[in-house]
Amino acid sequence: MQAVALSSAAKTRSLAPWVWYGLTALPVLYYIVMVALHAYNMPYMDDYPSIVDLLLRWQDADWSERGRLLLEQNNFHRVVFLKLISLANYALTGAVNFTFLQWVGNVAWLMIGWLLWRSLAPVPDESTDPSDRRSPVKRILTFLPAVYFLFQFQFWNNAFWSMAAICNLWVHAWALLSFYLAARQRIGWALAAGALSLFTVGNGIVVLPLLIAGLLLNRQWRQATVAVVVSAVLYAVYFSNYQNPSSAGLSSLLSVERIIHFVQLDTAFLGATFYHPSVAWLSQVVGWLTIGWSLYLVITRYDRQNPTLFWMVIFLHLTGLMLALNRIENSVDVVFASRYRQVPALMLAVTYLTFADVLISKRVVAWTWIFPLTLAAAVGINVVSNVTYFSKIVRFRELKQTDQLLWQRYGIVRGCSPLYQPAQRLSQLAASGAFRPAPLTLDELVSQEVSLPQPTPTASRLSHQIDLNRQDGSYLVVSGFAKITGQKANFNDTYLAVQTPGGWRFFTTLFHQRLDKEDSLNDKDTGFTAVVPASVAGSSPKLGLFVRSGGKTAFQVIN
Repeated sequence: MQAVALSSAAKTRSLAPWVWYGLTALPVLYYIVMVALHAYNMPYMDDYPSIVDLLLRWQDADWSERGRLLLEQNNFHRVVFLKLISLANYALTGAVNFTFLQWVGNVAWLMIGWLLWRSLAPVPDESTDPSDRRSPVKRILTFLPAVYFLFQFQFWNNAFWSMAAICNLWVHAWALLSFYLAARQRIGWALAAGALSLFTVGNGIVVLPLLIAGLLLNRQWRQATVAVVVSAVLYAVYFSNYQNPSSAGLSSLLSVERIIHFVQLDTAFLGATFYHPSVAWLSQVVGWLTIGWSLYLVITRYDRQNPTLFWMVIFLHLTGLMLALNRIENSVDVVFASRYRQVPALMLAVTYLTFADVLISKRVVAWTWIFPLTLAAAVGINVVSNVTYFSKIVRFRELKQTDQLLWQRYGIVRGCSPLYQPAQRLSQLAASGAFRPAPLTLDELVSQEVSLPQPTPTASRLSHQIDLNRQDGSYLVVSGFAKITGQKANFNDTYLAVQTPGGWRFFTTLFHQRLDKEDSLNDKDTGFTAVVPASVAGSSPKLGLFVRSGGKTAFQVIN
């Protein structure tokens, strides 16, 4: 019996690591499945000037012009890495595929997870046997909350927007890889990763100086000299003919009010994972806590214990300061945008890992109850974030589908500022064969009839505009924008009403953005397109719009 019991215990120990690895894999698998289901082959916003326009101009350019195109600014940034990936996609397949680019971008987040796992210091315990200190179970348990902090969709916009996926995710992957390689004395490769971060997006500009700082602190004078020379050359290329598109600078902080606002922007950004309108102060409190902990890491020279995690924390703090300076003219709400939230998610994961590393290395007894609380918080944040932002992910795919439909059938693109002539440029790219999306039919996007109470018109409460109202084959297609007057629109529920002898019949609409509107902040999420069977609408139907937004509703006849 004793032999059987010992055998059973041994099996339990051998299975335990795989159980914990399985729990670690859950959020990663969910993330991958969501990308597989909702990535879509259609450009959006800055994809037009950075990718579509590049491919159009590249084909007839000579080599000197191509070099200039690669280095051409996109807003504040030189997005060379994005352009090289897009060109490689075009060269290998004959066409650019925006779904593929979204996958390339999300690979960076997987790489970040792997690098953080590799960077995790060995977990000590009370055993006198040094071999026990690298127990896989203990390492994966310590790492588990970081995975749940990382692989959640508060930053959903980045995951499904081609340019943002490659730029905003890969810059952090290159930075972390650079610090990881430097910690292992692979300085040449670390400089290469730092150069890639520089030419991926704006905050990559601080990676090389941080590498140099690390080398100097470790008195690696020869390597630091080489790094300075290499960096000087790279920055000379980067800043050649650089134009600052913003007036924001250090001079913009020369008042007490501006300094206070700057700090509010920075701290709110660092703690944005915890933001909710009902407790808006909480994000700033969390931001201050991360600053306080980082100061502790600096004072105690944590760079000697785990330089990879230390320099990543510093890099993320500098990213926050750069964003706060860049957005100094905006309200604090701007830092809660989805396209920025990969930074606070990563900050939370890295800060947690440094905290765990310090407590475990110091054998702090309280870790036995701090860990389960942290894991519960991480799982809670992950679940709440994924549930909350699922509808936004679905709508984001829908808006790109609607853009494709409007572009292919009517020459209209709404998911980009008209300044870039998106419809014309995309049509030129498609005519050259460099963009070949699968065609969409009206049958695939037909509106569904729903039951709603028979409404009373409220003309003073609905703002709307109809841009397209035509019969197309066996369908009536109606497209425009609508919102409740005086209310900011955020993913409205808009329904097209068709009057019939039996009363109003209501149909769902496809969501799309209206980046052509002057007040894009408040009006961009107001676009709709309905595809209603002509047999229901008749030859000259009377139409209405029903909008539900923020707990309010409004109805108005539109013809």
